[in-house]
Amino acid sequence: MEKKIKFENIYIEDTDDVSTVVERVLNSENQNIVIFIPDNSKLTESLINLKLLAREAKSAGKKILLQSDSEDVINMVNEAGIPLLEQKVFSSKPKTSKAAFFRDIAPPQKSVRKKVMLKQDEEIDSIKNKTKEKIKPIYKNDIIDSFDVVPTEEITARELIKKRKRDTISMKASKKLFVVFGFLIGILIIIFLSFYFLTSADLTIISKKTNWNKQSSVLASKVISENDAINSKIPAQYMKLTRQVNQTFQTTGIKDVSVKSSGKIKIYNAYSSRAVTVPGAKIQNGSIVPSYIEVAVVADQPGEQYNISPCKFSIPGFKGTDKYEKFYGQSENAMTGGYIGEAKVASQADLDKAKADLISLAKISLEEELISKLPDGFKILDDAKVFSFEKLEFSLKVGDKADTFQADLTGILKVLVFKKSDIKDLFATFAQKEQTELLAKELYSFDFEYGVPRVDFDSGILSFPVEAKLVFRERIKIDSFKEDLIGINK
Repeated sequence: MEKKIKFENIYIEDTDDVSTVVERVLNSENQNIVIFIPDNSKLTESLINLKLLAREAKSAGKKILLQSDSEDVINMVNEAGIPLLEQKVFSSKPKTSKAAFFRDIAPPQKSVRKKVMLKQDEEIDSIKNKTKEKIKPIYKNDIIDSFDVVPTEEITARELIKKRKRDTISMKASKKLFVVFGFLIGILIIIFLSFYFLTSADLTIISKKTNWNKQSSVLASKVISENDAINSKIPAQYMKLTRQVNQTFQTTGIKDVSVKSSGKIKIYNAYSSRAVTVPGAKIQNGSIVPSYIEVAVVADQPGEQYNISPCKFSIPGFKGTDKYEKFYGQSENAMTGGYIGEAKVASQADLDKAKADLISLAKISLEEELISKLPDGFKILDDAKVFSFEKLEFSLKVGDKADTFQADLTGILKVLVFKKSDIKDLFATFAQKEQTELLAKELYSFDFEYGVPRVDFDSGILSFPVEAKLVFRERIKIDSFKEDLIGINK
């Protein structure tokens, strides 16, 4: 049986240099290799490259065949002493069952199994016997195998490579067409933008301006609704905001104390429906229902031993009488606070600090609320608002024993505001009355500086000095100006 020779196909790129090709040959696990050389390959730029390839392959014990369509390459390969591969592809009846086949692996078809057959004569070195030996079939995926009779169509390998070359040229032509098309689109965009911008122009109009300055006092009042240029008055708006704040504070004072326990009890009258000090009992369904009054009580002596749990109290003076059981007291909660010794107490500094902290907290809260509620276009002068507070309460007094205490405060913010546009209109009127030629002009810019105001919140009046700087310019009729510019060259 004839021995089969297995070959591996290596397809190189036109940019692969000799070192790249040699590396692929040396890295191949197969000892028999067919190298397909494309046109304009860097490998064939020099005969030295081919000789170097042959030397390295021989040193590694590799047997290589080269294939190319270029006559110049074929001549160079022959000169380098490397065998060439001649290929044919058959689709008709094979002449012999010993035919060798060369094929790329493809998915099997239901009707005809396509095989690629390779019939080649291998030239051995021209110095030697110049005998030819048949190269057995090879697969593109590293294995060449032989097949029996298969109906195929005869096509030369050169024709297959030429077909690939035509497909490559067609793809390159499509890319070039796309580039040309994109270039034309870019040219059209440039032409459009050039036409658009070159046919337009920016025009800066510099008009004659007139400055007008004045210092004057203004009175803003909440009782008027529009500007009064004769009396220099503008409308004002009065705002009053309130905010209740509370916080828990630590005590810092320490001293020896003697504190009596205290609490609350309910004193009942179950003796008679006639009121004495305690409300009279109620008669319901013939029975006496005790009535009571709740009062604060304090222990007779200081000390923790008087911090007693809820219990019933009796009146010693009634002992031995019917009233002893009918008049009594009942506590629902324990008595607390009894203590003798050193303890933390509230100092005056503690209360003063709590007051200052609550005032600061209330101011900040009210300022934030004012900003959020101020209508757009209104002006607030710093000295046209006043803060005050009321209902400052503490849960204890100076010297009371406690670790913490509660403080509550209600803050109030009063403010008078006015519209910025009212100030602008007022001084524009002043200017046009003083210089009547300004009636034909328009107000171009303005700036106002405000002095320290005097405020009467009860009357809702705000008086303050103003330094005004106004600039007027000639009126420009845009529509008629455009018509005058039509047809003028840039």
